[in-house]
Parts: sequence; C-alpha cells; structure tokens
Amino acid sequence: MRITKSVLFLFFSLNFFSLLFAQKHHEKYHFGISALVTHTYISQGIIDNEQKWLAAPSIALNFNYILNEKWLVGLHNDIIIESFVVEDETDHSMMFLEREYPVSNLILVTYKLNKSLGIAFGSGVERANGKHFKLIRLGGDYEVELHSKGLGLIFTANYDILVNAYDSFNFGIGINKLI
Repeated sequence: MRITKSVLFLFFSLNFFSLLFAQKHHEKYHFGISALVTHTYISQGIIDNEQKWLAAPSIALNFNYILNEKWLVGLHNDIIIESFVVEDETDHSMMFLEREYPVSNLILVTYKLNKSLGIAFGSGVERANGKHFKLIRLGGDYEVELHSKGLGLIFTANYDILVNAYDSFNFGIGINKLI
C-alpha cells in the first residue's frame, strides 16, 4: 500500500512537471530584470511613543527566470532607504525595535494570469541591525509593453509578513527588461 502511494505520487509529480516545462517558452526571452522605485507602508511604526502608520521610500531590483509563458521564478531584492522604529513583537514588554535601512532578499514564484498581469508568492529574509526576520510575500504585478524588444513599464503591489515582527505593504513602478 505504501509503495503504491509512493509510485502514484511520483507519477503525478513527474506528469505535473513535464506539463509545466513542456509549454511553449515565452518567445525568445529567458530572463527578466526589473528596477523599481517603491514606497513601503508599515502599520506598526512608532512616532513619539505612539503607534502610527509609517511611509518609507524603498527601491527594488528583481531577477526572474522565465520557465514558460505562465511561470517565473525569481530573486527579488528590496531596500527601505530610511530608518524607522517599530514595536518589538518578539518580546511582550513595550520594547521598540529600530530598523536601519533593512534589506530583503526573497525567492518568488510568479504565475502570469495573462500577458500583463501576474500574482506572486514566496519567502525570504529581511536583514537590518544584526536582527533578521523571516519574510513571506504575497503580491501582484502589471506590465505594460513599451517596446517590442522586451522593454516594459511594471507596476507592483506586495504584502509582506515579517514573522514575529511587523507587516508592510509596498507599491512600486519601474522598468522591466526581458533578455
């Protein structure tokens, strides 16, 4: 019985991956590189010892490998270019946690709903001041083709969950180049 389940699981897994990779590849492009200017909104920010929404400028640099017309896998890198203070949720006393220019590195999988619209999910880590947090991201992007040679204007919206820390939203606009 156990062997039968293992064989069936292996069969369906191989079938799924063969279908995934057998789809026609996205034209002649294999990679996408995006540079974005983003804005990050943090609900657990602390200003004058009071919890308030914070808005911080940020930038992103994303590298994606195009598996096929529907699926992309990428390394997404963000930096918030401002220091800020949030409530430290790892300790239940009223402690504050200062984040100086946090950098996020994530592995994301994107599913393209159509040529322009994609949904993304993945995880990674945010690093700042020697304190690191696991990070889960859910997001989406919309791309407008600017040139037939793989240049596009991209809009992004993401929701980041930092485990045992704070959550944030970020919205961005940038340039995407397919190569």
